[in-house]
Amino acid sequence: MDALGDTVFEGDETFVVNLTTPVNGTIGDGQGVGPIVDDDPSTGSLSSNELHHGSEQRADLLVRPDYYRIGQSPRASYEVVVDGTSGDIVPVALERLAADGATVLQTASPSGAGGSVSLRWENATAATIVNQTLRVDGSCGVSCGADDVYRIRAFETTYRIPRFNNSGSQVTVLLLQNPSGDPVAGTVWFWDIAGTLLGTHGFSLAPRQTLVLNTAGVPGVASHGGTMTVSHDGRYGGLTGKTVALEPSTGFSFDSPMVPAPR
Repeated sequence: MDALGDTVFEGDETFVVNLTTPVNGTIGDGQGVGPIVDDDPSTGSLSSNELHHGSEQRADLLVRPDYYRIGQSPRASYEVVVDGTSGDIVPVALERLAADGATVLQTASPSGAGGSVSLRWENATAATIVNQTLRVDGSCGVSCGADDVYRIRAFETTYRIPRFNNSGSQVTVLLLQNPSGDPVAGTVWFWDIAGTLLGTHGFSLAPRQTLVLNTAGVPGVASHGGTMTVSHDGRYGGLTGKTVALEPSTGFSFDSPMVPAPR
């Protein structure tokens, strides 16, 4: 049996075969289930328009809604902002969709004035995600037209710290501050010099709160050195931080700044 293909994004499906009325025999299992594996590109029928770190696009809702693809690296975090909206497009809707192109994983929250909205999230898994889509729509409904415009921007918000060292007599302390008026939660990832994950530390910072973390106390990190990354659900550039490596025998300290992905 052949399956007739199309370009509609549908995900994997199944079919059943029922056996009835046996002749010269019996039926042990009267139903078989077979898969129909989707061979269309992931979210390809929704959009070929891709967002990446630092991208900025302007669009209208003459044909609505608009869809955008966004790939995500493992153990990283992201922010997408829609602003610069025209009057009758507000409130604008920005949603992150699952691989099926329909299930809403997350809905944007208001961000600042003027009808701006923002989505911020972590991909805390070890998987590279390539099959999620963002959907943009406006409240103008059937009257949406070429004058109903907006700007969409995307950022990878993951921070990087080039050095920590808990080997020998050194001890590294992480200072992480949330200077904003919103709570921020996330994960600190510790990597050895070969890029192997050593350990993790989850955090939740209230507005204007500071985390002081002795990294030697993180399981798997004691007696090791390497680099660190910080993923979170805050704004791009919204956290500040550094590590301080202390050498008790001499009293010297070595600071390493926490930096966002360059734009």
